[in-house]
Amino acid sequence: MTGQRDGLERNARIGIPSIPAGAMPWYLTVFAAITVYLSVANILVAANTENFIGWMTVQYVVTSELIRAGAASLVVSPIIVETGRMVIAAIWSERRERKAREEGRAEGEESANRRWSEWNRRRREAEAKGVSFDEPEPGSRPTMQQ
Repeated sequence: MTGQRDGLERNARIGIPSIPAGAMPWYLTVFAAITVYLSVANILVAANTENFIGWMTVQYVVTSELIRAGAASLVVSPIIVETGRMVIAAIWSERRERKAREEGRAEGEESANRRWSEWNRRRREAEAKGVSFDEPEPGSRPTMQQ
C-alpha cells in the first residue's frame, strides 16, 4: 500500500466521487463516523417503534439501516471533507499572505532605513568637507522599485 501511495501524485484523484488522494484518510474517517452514527440512531429509533418478532427482524433492520446510512454517507462525506479542506486552505492561505506582507513590510522598512542612512552619511561627509550637498532626499525621487 505504501508503494502505491508514494507513486500517486499530490493532486491524484481516487474513485468515482473523485476524492483527492491526500484526503482519502479524512474521507474514510468521516464516511465511517456518519455511517455509524446514522446506523445506530436509526436502529435505536426502529427498536423503540417496531415490534421485533425475532432475530430475522433484527438482521433486517440492521442491514437496511446500514445500507441507508452508507448511501447517505457516500453522498455527504465528500461534501463535508471538501468543505473542510477549502476552509482550512483559505485559513492557511490568509496566514501565509499576512506573513508575506509583514516580511515585505519589514524588508521595505529596512531598505528605506538603509537608503536614508546612506544619504545622511553622504550629507555629513559633504558637510565635513565643506562641499555643497544638493542630492535630493531618498523619498523625493522615483526609484526603480516604484
